[in-house]
Amino acid sequence: MASRHVYSKSSNGISDFVYVDLLPKVRRSRQFNVNVIASLSLFIVLSFILVYMPYRAATEEFEELNSLNNDLTHELELTREEFVGYEIDLDTIAFEEEIEILDTYKVDFNNFFDDVELVIDAKGGSIIYINFSASSSTMLVTVFHSSPFAFDILSNDLLELDWVDSCTFSLPIRTGDSVIYGSTFTLGVDRDAE
Repeated sequence: MASRHVYSKSSNGISDFVYVDLLPKVRRSRQFNVNVIASLSLFIVLSFILVYMPYRAATEEFEELNSLNNDLTHELELTREEFVGYEIDLDTIAFEEEIEILDTYKVDFNNFFDDVELVIDAKGGSIIYINFSASSSTMLVTVFHSSPFAFDILSNDLLELDWVDSCTFSLPIRTGDSVIYGSTFTLGVDRDAE
């Protein structure tokens, strides 16, 4: 709204005049610019803290992960090419479980053989053939002896071994023109015996 000021110079009113200010009261332009600049500066600082810094951190993390992903993808491609180059057959190398199964069949054959040899030597026999089957847990022992009745005694002595759980033998057969008899013992082996 316009403001009006009255000025007078003399007491008789001849030189009185009225001064009318037609411009409304407005703030000074300097005050307006400082507030705008302060607000704009605050907006820029807050934008930097709240928007740019998290965006920059996320962008750096993305670039790092993307670089790692590219490296791993390239390494996978090289490994596949090498795999194809070596002509590796997975069925051929997938035998770890079979090895673990075979470990259960592992026995100390030398101790078994020593025990059988001691028993047979003590009765005057001689071992001609010995075979251990891990899958059936049996040991075949072919023995030669001069007496056909000694095989019964050998069978009883072999059954007294800790690791033997069964013992059968074939009918003693005379070998050639000599007085030597041969028979094959089938020993059931208890691998868990102590």
